[in-house]
Amino acid sequence: QLSFIDITRAYSNAKIDEGDEPAFVALPSEDPDSGSMCGQLLRHMYGTRGAADGWQEEYSTMLIGLGFQQGTSCPNVFKHPVRDICCSVHVGDFTSEGGQLALDWLEVAVAEHYEISISPRLGPGPADAKEGRCLNRVIRWCEGHIEYEADPRHAEKLVAECGLEGAGVKPVATPGVKSSFHEFEEDKPLPDRLRTAFRGAAARGNYLAAGRCDAQLASKEICRWMSKPSWQAWQALKRACRFFAGKPRFVYTYPQQSVDEVDVYTDTDWAGSGAYTHLTLPTTPHV
Repeated sequence: QLSFIDITRAYSNAKIDEGDEPAFVALPSEDPDSGSMCGQLLRHMYGTRGAADGWQEEYSTMLIGLGFQQGTSCPNVFKHPVRDICCSVHVGDFTSEGGQLALDWLEVAVAEHYEISISPRLGPGPADAKEGRCLNRVIRWCEGHIEYEADPRHAEKLVAECGLEGAGVKPVATPGVKSSFHEFEEDKPLPDRLRTAFRGAAARGNYLAAGRCDAQLASKEICRWMSKPSWQAWQALKRACRFFAGKPRFVYTYPQQSVDEVDVYTDTDWAGSGAYTHLTLPTTPHV
Protein backbone atom coordinates (compact mmCIF):
# COMPACT_ATOMS: atom_id res chain seq x y z
CA GLN A 1 0.00 0.00 0.00
CA LEU A 2 0.91 3.69 -0.28
CA SER A 3 0.52 5.92 2.78
CA PHE A 4 0.41 9.73 2.72
CA ILE A 5 1.15 11.57 5.98
CA ASP A 6 1.13 15.37 6.21
CA ILE A 7 2.89 16.99 9.19
CA THR A 8 1.07 20.07 10.44
CA ARG A 9 3.36 23.16 10.71
CA ALA A 10 6.39 20.98 10.03
CA TYR A 11 9.18 23.50 10.62
CA SER A 12 7.77 24.57 13.99
CA ASN A 13 8.39 21.06 15.33
CA ALA A 14 12.15 21.56 15.14
CA LYS A 15 13.78 23.16 18.19
CA ILE A 16 16.63 25.62 17.81
CA ASP A 17 19.67 24.13 19.54
CA GLU A 18 22.15 26.15 21.56
CA GLY A 19 24.79 25.74 18.87
CA ASP A 20 22.51 27.07 16.11
CA GLU A 21 22.54 30.67 14.97
CA PRO A 22 19.89 32.53 17.00
CA ALA A 23 16.88 33.95 15.16
CA PHE A 24 14.84 36.97 16.24
CA VAL A 25 11.40 38.21 15.20
CA ALA A 26 9.36 41.35 15.73
CA LEU A 27 6.76 41.08 18.48
CA PRO A 28 3.06 41.38 17.54
CA SER A 29 1.53 44.82 17.89
CA GLU A 30 -0.67 43.76 20.82
CA ASP A 31 2.40 42.90 22.91
CA PRO A 32 3.26 45.79 25.30
CA ASP A 33 6.95 45.44 24.44
CA SER A 34 6.33 45.71 20.70
CA GLY A 35 8.49 48.40 19.13
CA SER A 36 11.09 48.36 21.90
CA MET A 37 11.98 44.67 22.08
CA CYS A 38 12.04 41.60 19.86
CA GLY A 39 11.50 37.90 20.47
CA GLN A 40 14.07 35.12 20.19
CA LEU A 41 12.73 31.97 18.52
CA LEU A 42 12.90 28.72 20.46
CA ARG A 43 11.62 26.75 17.45
CA HIS A 44 12.21 27.22 13.75
CA MET A 45 9.79 29.31 11.73
CA TYR A 46 8.99 29.24 8.02
CA GLY A 47 11.11 31.75 6.12
CA THR A 48 14.06 31.75 8.52
CA ARG A 49 17.49 30.69 7.30
CA GLY A 50 17.95 27.57 9.40
CA ALA A 51 14.39 26.24 9.23
CA ALA A 52 14.93 23.65 6.49
CA ASP A 53 18.12 22.25 8.02
CA GLY A 54 16.56 22.16 11.48
CA TRP A 55 13.48 20.29 10.28
CA GLN A 56 15.53 17.79 8.26
CA GLU A 57 17.62 17.01 11.33
CA GLU A 58 14.45 16.69 13.42
CA TYR A 59 12.55 14.22 11.23
CA SER A 60 15.72 12.28 10.31
CA THR A 61 16.47 11.74 14.00
CA MET A 62 12.89 10.66 14.59
CA LEU A 63 12.82 8.14 11.73
CA ILE A 64 16.24 6.71 12.59
CA GLY A 65 15.01 6.32 16.16
CA LEU A 66 12.12 4.24 14.79
CA GLY A 67 14.59 1.89 13.11
CA PHE A 68 14.83 3.44 9.63
CA GLN A 69 18.05 3.65 7.65
CA GLN A 70 18.77 6.92 5.84
CA GLY A 71 19.38 6.88 2.08
CA THR A 72 22.95 6.73 0.81
CA SER A 73 22.46 8.89 -2.28
CA CYS A 74 19.42 10.89 -1.08
CA PRO A 75 19.06 11.85 2.62
CA ASN A 76 15.31 12.35 2.20
CA VAL A 77 14.68 8.65 1.50
CA PHE A 78 14.47 6.10 4.32
CA LYS A 79 14.04 2.33 4.55
CA HIS A 80 13.00 0.20 7.50
CA PRO A 81 14.84 -3.12 7.03
CA VAL A 82 12.71 -5.03 9.56
CA ARG A 83 9.21 -3.78 8.72
CA ASP A 84 10.08 -3.41 5.00
CA ILE A 85 8.90 0.19 4.61
CA CYS A 86 10.29 2.69 2.10
CA CYS A 87 9.61 6.35 2.95
CA SER A 88 10.23 9.53 0.98
CA VAL A 89 10.05 12.90 2.78
CA HIS A 90 9.41 16.28 1.15
CA VAL A 91 9.15 19.01 3.80
CA GLY A 92 6.13 17.83 5.82
CA ASP A 93 4.84 15.18 3.40
CA PHE A 94 5.77 11.57 4.17
CA THR A 95 5.04 9.16 1.30
CA SER A 96 5.57 5.54 2.37
CA GLU A 97 5.28 2.15 0.70
CA GLY A 98 4.85 -1.11 2.58
CA GLY A 99 2.46 -3.71 3.94
CA GLN A 100 -0.77 -2.74 5.67
CA LEU A 101 0.29 -3.63 9.22
CA ALA A 102 3.67 -1.94 8.78
CA LEU A 103 2.06 1.29 7.56
CA ASP A 104 -0.46 1.15 10.41
CA TRP A 105 2.48 1.05 12.82
CA LEU A 106 4.25 3.93 11.04
CA GLU A 107 1.25 6.24 11.11
CA VAL A 108 0.74 5.64 14.84
CA ALA A 109 4.45 6.12 15.56
CA VAL A 110 4.67 9.43 13.66
CA ALA A 111 1.47 10.66 15.34
CA GLU A 112 3.17 10.23 18.72
CA HIS A 113 5.73 12.87 17.72
CA TYR A 114 3.79 15.36 15.58
CA GLU A 115 0.32 16.59 14.78
CA ILE A 116 -0.54 14.92 11.48
CA SER A 117 -3.26 14.40 8.91
CA ILE A 118 -3.53 11.12 6.99
CA SER A 119 -4.93 10.81 3.48
CA PRO A 120 -6.77 7.71 2.23
CA ARG A 121 -4.32 4.88 1.65
CA LEU A 122 -3.80 3.53 -1.85
CA GLY A 123 -3.59 -0.19 -2.50
CA PRO A 124 -4.76 -3.19 -4.52
CA GLY A 125 -7.55 -4.28 -2.17
CA PRO A 126 -11.21 -3.58 -2.91
CA ALA A 127 -11.45 -1.34 0.18
CA ASP A 128 -8.26 0.60 -0.67
CA ALA A 129 -8.35 4.01 -2.32
CA LYS A 130 -7.26 4.14 -5.96
CA GLU A 131 -6.36 7.81 -6.25
CA GLY A 132 -4.62 10.25 -3.94
CA ARG A 133 -2.56 13.45 -3.90
CA CYS A 134 0.93 14.26 -2.72
CA LEU A 135 2.27 17.80 -3.14
CA ASN A 136 -0.74 18.38 -5.40
CA ARG A 137 0.45 15.63 -7.73
CA VAL A 138 -2.12 12.97 -8.54
CA ILE A 139 -1.17 9.36 -7.82
CA ARG A 140 -3.34 6.48 -9.07
CA TRP A 141 -3.16 2.80 -8.22
CA CYS A 142 -4.07 0.96 -11.42
CA GLU A 143 -4.10 -2.66 -12.50
CA GLY A 144 -0.45 -3.63 -13.03
CA HIS A 145 0.95 -0.12 -12.79
CA ILE A 146 0.95 3.17 -10.86
CA GLU A 147 0.31 6.55 -12.47
CA TYR A 148 1.86 9.85 -11.39
CA GLU A 149 0.36 13.02 -12.86
CA ALA A 150 1.64 16.58 -12.57
CA ASP A 151 -0.90 18.90 -10.97
CA PRO A 152 -3.25 19.81 -13.87
CA ARG A 153 -4.62 22.82 -11.96
CA HIS A 154 -1.29 24.65 -12.19
CA ALA A 155 -1.31 24.31 -15.97
CA GLU A 156 -4.86 25.68 -16.08
CA LYS A 157 -4.00 28.61 -13.80
CA LEU A 158 -0.85 29.40 -15.77
CA VAL A 159 -2.77 29.52 -19.05
CA ALA A 160 -5.43 31.73 -17.45
CA GLU A 161 -2.87 34.11 -15.93
CA CYS A 162 -1.44 34.77 -19.40
CA GLY A 163 -4.89 35.36 -20.91
CA LEU A 164 -4.76 32.35 -23.21
CA GLU A 165 -8.02 30.68 -22.27
CA GLY A 166 -10.72 29.82 -24.79
CA ALA A 167 -11.10 28.02 -28.07
CA GLY A 168 -9.31 30.76 -30.02
CA VAL A 169 -5.89 29.93 -28.58
CA LYS A 170 -3.61 28.20 -31.08
CA PRO A 171 -1.59 25.44 -29.35
CA VAL A 172 2.06 24.84 -30.24
CA ALA A 173 3.97 21.56 -30.44
CA THR A 174 6.99 22.66 -28.37
CA PRO A 175 7.14 24.75 -25.17
CA GLY A 176 10.04 26.89 -26.39
CA VAL A 177 12.09 27.98 -29.38
CA LYS A 178 15.56 29.43 -29.65
CA SER A 179 15.45 33.20 -30.12
CA SER A 180 17.46 34.78 -32.90
CA PHE A 181 20.26 37.27 -32.39
CA HIS A 182 18.12 39.99 -33.98
CA GLU A 183 15.30 39.35 -31.49
CA PHE A 184 17.69 39.76 -28.58
CA GLU A 185 19.09 42.95 -30.09
CA GLU A 186 15.60 44.44 -30.41
CA ASP A 187 14.49 43.29 -26.96
CA LYS A 188 13.13 45.88 -24.51
CA PRO A 189 12.42 45.82 -20.75
CA LEU A 190 8.97 44.74 -19.70
CA PRO A 191 6.76 47.54 -18.31
CA ASP A 192 6.53 47.70 -14.52
CA ARG A 193 2.83 46.76 -14.57
CA LEU A 194 3.68 43.36 -16.09
CA ARG A 195 6.80 42.46 -14.12
CA THR A 196 5.06 41.10 -11.03
CA ALA A 197 2.68 39.09 -13.18
CA PHE A 198 5.59 37.67 -15.18
CA ARG A 199 7.55 36.64 -12.09
CA GLY A 200 4.51 34.97 -10.55
CA ALA A 201 3.72 33.04 -13.73
CA ALA A 202 7.37 32.07 -14.23
CA ALA A 203 7.53 30.72 -10.66
CA ARG A 204 4.34 28.72 -11.21
CA GLY A 205 5.78 27.29 -14.43
CA ASN A 206 8.97 26.33 -12.62
CA TYR A 207 6.97 24.47 -9.96
CA LEU A 208 4.89 22.73 -12.61
CA ALA A 209 8.04 21.70 -14.51
CA ALA A 210 9.11 19.52 -11.57
CA GLY A 211 6.39 17.09 -12.65
CA ARG A 212 6.59 17.73 -16.38
CA CYS A 213 9.86 16.78 -18.01
CA ASP A 214 8.54 18.00 -21.38
CA ALA A 215 8.64 21.62 -20.20
CA GLN A 216 11.63 21.69 -17.84
CA LEU A 217 14.10 23.31 -20.24
CA ALA A 218 11.64 25.98 -21.36
CA SER A 219 10.70 26.80 -17.76
CA LYS A 220 14.34 27.06 -16.76
CA GLU A 221 15.07 29.47 -19.61
CA ILE A 222 12.05 31.63 -18.71
CA CYS A 223 13.29 31.88 -15.12
CA ARG A 224 16.57 33.35 -16.38
CA TRP A 225 14.66 36.59 -16.94
CA MET A 226 13.40 36.81 -13.35
CA SER A 227 15.66 39.70 -12.34
CA LYS A 228 15.12 41.75 -15.54
CA PRO A 229 11.95 40.70 -17.37
CA SER A 230 11.73 41.75 -21.01
CA TRP A 231 9.29 41.48 -23.92
CA GLN A 232 11.27 38.50 -25.20
CA ALA A 233 10.72 36.82 -21.83
CA TRP A 234 7.00 37.57 -22.01
CA GLN A 235 6.77 36.00 -25.46
CA ALA A 236 8.64 32.91 -24.23
CA LEU A 237 6.21 32.60 -21.32
CA LYS A 238 3.19 32.91 -23.61
CA ARG A 239 4.57 30.20 -25.90
CA ALA A 240 4.98 27.85 -22.94
CA CYS A 241 1.37 28.60 -21.97
CA ARG A 242 0.16 27.82 -25.49
CA PHE A 243 1.98 24.50 -25.18
CA PHE A 244 0.19 23.79 -21.88
CA ALA A 245 -3.12 24.81 -23.47
CA GLY A 246 -2.67 22.06 -26.05
CA LYS A 247 -1.24 19.50 -23.62
CA PRO A 248 -2.73 20.34 -20.21
CA ARG A 249 -2.03 16.93 -18.64
CA PHE A 250 1.09 14.81 -18.33
CA VAL A 251 1.05 11.33 -16.77
CA TYR A 252 3.99 9.06 -15.89
CA THR A 253 3.30 5.32 -15.89
CA TYR A 254 5.29 2.98 -13.65
CA PRO A 255 4.61 -0.68 -14.50
CA GLN A 256 4.93 -3.44 -11.92
CA GLN A 257 8.56 -4.55 -11.87
CA SER A 258 11.36 -5.90 -9.71
CA VAL A 259 15.05 -4.94 -9.64
CA ASP A 260 18.19 -6.39 -8.09
CA GLU A 261 20.20 -3.16 -7.92
CA VAL A 262 19.97 0.53 -8.74
CA ASP A 263 22.78 2.64 -10.26
CA VAL A 264 22.90 6.19 -8.86
CA TYR A 265 25.09 9.06 -10.06
CA THR A 266 25.25 11.84 -7.49
CA ASP A 267 27.06 15.18 -7.58
CA THR A 268 29.42 15.18 -4.60
CA ASP A 269 29.70 18.96 -4.13
CA TRP A 270 26.83 20.58 -6.02
CA ALA A 271 28.71 21.03 -9.31
CA GLY A 272 31.64 22.76 -7.62
CA SER A 273 34.34 20.71 -9.34
CA GLY A 274 32.33 18.48 -11.64
CA ALA A 275 33.16 15.36 -9.60
CA TYR A 276 30.56 12.60 -9.49
CA THR A 277 30.14 9.50 -7.38
CA HIS A 278 28.75 6.29 -8.87
CA LEU A 279 26.89 4.06 -6.42
CA THR A 280 25.52 0.61 -7.08
CA LEU A 281 22.87 -0.05 -4.45
CA PRO A 282 21.55 -3.58 -3.89
CA THR A 283 17.83 -3.73 -3.35
CA THR A 284 15.13 -6.24 -2.51
CA PRO A 285 12.41 -6.70 -5.16
CA HIS A 286 9.61 -4.16 -4.79
CA VAL A 287 6.54 -3.25 -6.74
